[in-house]
Amino acid sequence: MGYGAFMKVVNNRSEPILLFITDVACMYDNGDEGSNLSLFNNAKVAGTTSLPPGGTQYIEAKGSGGCAFEDSTFTVKIEDSSTQNIIGHVAFDDPGQNWTYKNDNEDVIDVYCNNSGAQARITVTVEAT
Repeated sequence: MGYGAFMKVVNNRSEPILLFITDVACMYDNGDEGSNLSLFNNAKVAGTTSLPPGGTQYIEAKGSGGCAFEDSTFTVKIEDSSTQNIIGHVAFDDPGQNWTYKNDNEDVIDVYCNNSGAQARITVTVEAT
């Protein structure tokens, strides 16, 4: 088992956004170890709401077996729902008990990543424009 995180995506825009999960490596998913990263893939988030609604979704890095010496990674791609224009990408990396990220649109996308607990807390917020 690897390091987990409670994650959510907040849409502060009035219009819906689309989420896609890409570049996945060494992550549990589809309920394995309680992790469900796929919740955020090909998902539409209505304006002024969050995914999941009213809470967080547990995700977990694989830290054993073939992934014992590999980073766990995934990227959240965010698009405007009506135009399919890319708003930005946030690439997450866990080299071992410490989620880090690269945000390619800091003017519009805010990321909160707190690794201080037994499980990390990750919130990706798309600001109103």
